[in-house]
Amino acid sequence: MNRAVAGAGFAAVLVGVLAAAFAGLPRVLCLPADGRFELRYLHSVERSPVVERYRVAPDGTVWLEGMRFRSVGWGLPSDGFMRRGSWFETTSPPRRLRALVLRVSHAARQELRAGGHALALRDVAREGALLRLVAGRAAGCPQALVVQANR
Repeated sequence: MNRAVAGAGFAAVLVGVLAAAFAGLPRVLCLPADGRFELRYLHSVERSPVVERYRVAPDGTVWLEGMRFRSVGWGLPSDGFMRRGSWFETTSPPRRLRALVLRVSHAARQELRAGGHALALRDVAREGALLRLVAGRAAGCPQALVVQANR
């Protein structure tokens, strides 16, 4: 069987399973053609905004392209950044990730954004849930970010 066909079938099954698991709540974020998306949240210690910038490559790998943050302190980069206006931005090269896994914190107000659309993670999963973000496809979405429970 062709790998592309097998992968498309897997993504369709995954989207169907997610529909049942999240009872109709949003769980797929369509990505623009360049595959870029952001994870926005309030830092747990500094209580200041953080924006992590990612890109899904054509082969489905996820790359961390950079990070913007408003304050410097615990849990934020201590070097490898520069000031741009009212933000600090990392200057390190993009980094390939094996997986993008995160724990939902309603206090952090985590939100995924891509192509003018937003997906608040508090609307997708309960407080403390462990989520895995993976590249996939969905109806009307040639490239998507799929939010699934991490097992």
